[in-house]
Amino acid sequence: MDWKTYEWKNQKAGPKGEILNHANFICALCKGKGLIKNNNRCPACLGAGTVKVSPPAVICAYCNGAGRSIQNRDLACSICKGKGVVGVSSEASKPCPACKGKGREKGGNFPCLLCKGKGMVAKNNL
Repeated sequence: MDWKTYEWKNQKAGPKGEILNHANFICALCKGKGLIKNNNRCPACLGAGTVKVSPPAVICAYCNGAGRSIQNRDLACSICKGKGVVGVSSEASKPCPACKGKGREKGGNFPCLLCKGKGMVAKNNL
């Protein structure tokens, strides 16, 4: 048997737009440390380093999975609340036709109104 070490703190949740079926993810805001600036407890994971999102989920298109606001890097993303991932309504989802999966309005920094910043919409909604 070949044993391999697995460093879970450096795991990537998955590519943007891919449907993720697991529920536990590394917190994007604190990068799994549980602490943010000045050793304060992370507000997204409450110091645990991991967050739980009901599957199916996708990487947050609005902040690109960083968990930080694009206007102010010291604040959590308003779409994923700092988790880096967001739940979607069903596995039958496709990239949003309005924002092309970017999660933002064309030419702006506001969340897309159709997908609400997630970058994905249910196939049966359109």
